[in-house]
Amino acid sequence: MTPNDPTEPPAETAPDAAVEAKQCSAQDGAPAQPVTLRSVLSRLGADLYGGLRGACLLASGFEKLDSTPVNLVLLVCADLVLNLLVSLLLVGRGGSFSLSSLPYFLFHLPLFLLFPVAARYLVHRPLAISCIAAALVAFSIPIEVCHGILEWLAQWRPFEWLSDYLAAPHYYRFFGWWCAASLVFLLRLDGCLGVGRRLRLVLLFLVLVAVPLYYYQRGDLWVSNEGGNESGELSLTDEVLTAQSHLLDDQLAALQPGRPGHSDLYFVGFAGDASQDVFLKELSVTRQLFDTRFGTAGRSVLLVNNPQSATALPFATAANLERALVRVGEVMNRDEDVLFLYLSSHGSRDQELEVSNPPLELKQVTPESLRRMLQKSGIKYKVVVVSACFSGGFIQPLQDNGSLVITAADATHESFGCGFGENFTWFGEAFVGDALRGTYSFTDAFEKSRDTIRKWETEKDETPSNPQIWAGKEIWPVLKRLQKELEQRGAK
Repeated sequence: MTPNDPTEPPAETAPDAAVEAKQCSAQDGAPAQPVTLRSVLSRLGADLYGGLRGACLLASGFEKLDSTPVNLVLLVCADLVLNLLVSLLLVGRGGSFSLSSLPYFLFHLPLFLLFPVAARYLVHRPLAISCIAAALVAFSIPIEVCHGILEWLAQWRPFEWLSDYLAAPHYYRFFGWWCAASLVFLLRLDGCLGVGRRLRLVLLFLVLVAVPLYYYQRGDLWVSNEGGNESGELSLTDEVLTAQSHLLDDQLAALQPGRPGHSDLYFVGFAGDASQDVFLKELSVTRQLFDTRFGTAGRSVLLVNNPQSATALPFATAANLERALVRVGEVMNRDEDVLFLYLSSHGSRDQELEVSNPPLELKQVTPESLRRMLQKSGIKYKVVVVSACFSGGFIQPLQDNGSLVITAADATHESFGCGFGENFTWFGEAFVGDALRGTYSFTDAFEKSRDTIRKWETEKDETPSNPQIWAGKEIWPVLKRLQKELEQRGAK
């Protein structure tokens, strides 16, 4: 029988391949439709609607894998325009278009294209690359818009509690939403796929797309000219540099020595983060309260990172904090006097206290580094207050017989109130703004402030921050003696 013999039976074809080819050709062989502006806009509207359905975990229409590269380009342009509009609404006309953010904004697009290229052996469709990438872009658009709307609402006081849920790590709830929508879409793809291939496709998506994007948040195209800082970014002018060269020396030189036979209190304040004014405001009020009510006038030092105070107060750096503590240890009467150290800033899950003052590159304050500073200072009796998220992690490293340690939260929870326009954090308002104005007992003030914070958190349905306190056995009689002297002084 010759190869051209019409009586020769056709070559045997694998059943799965035959079915797959039939399914794919039934759709990919459809005649092309003429492209007009109206049809393009109509399809963009349909794709945006499909993206909304996909974000709601419903069938989106992208499962048919019939999108074209034109649809992908239009969706990317729509994503750019919507991000620009939403960020403009949030930042206002005082911002500007960030051309340098454009490559970072589009970082996801190569991943969206690489993924279907790598998965081409799983999805045998000519248009699979542009179709899958278009779907991933389309699902992100309504989620980004939803996030932007919530950010806008969070600017209004009744909804300001939302801001705590719109930044990392809470931001990743929205990322998780997008991942869920994408995975549901991949599991629903029409034709050409069996269960095993679908599962391999999901695994490939997680490795090539989900993991890289989890560690890489894209930025906005319209940004504040202040670089995200409430009072703008620090300018290292001659005036600032000249002032900083002597500000800390002046404060340390002015410290008065302890008085024999008296329990004097020394105050050191540390406002670590320059991005928000609340830390400057809180520490300024706290120092004033201690100078007037607790007798620390002439015995107080304030370190602040904020552009407003760059020529008036020394920077809050780890090195300056160590210098201040060492100097206090030198001038105080270590057997009678007490240090009150108050640190306020953002905190991280790995228990680092944020020390930030762009464009300076500063070391963070950790529980271990603070413990070393206090040991170097030789200060025997001390009250250490850390007002920050996850600040409970400072307690164990700072424990010794002569210390009272107070934190705004435990080691695994956030504290609240460090937003733009605030005068106090929640802990600062409850502890300094209220409780310490009615008592000279730091422990009584803590108990009252903890009850106040618990009430606020319940009213606003927040996860409890769980403020913490720990005291060494030798600090109690010293604090009682200090409290008695302060009460006697206040009664005069």
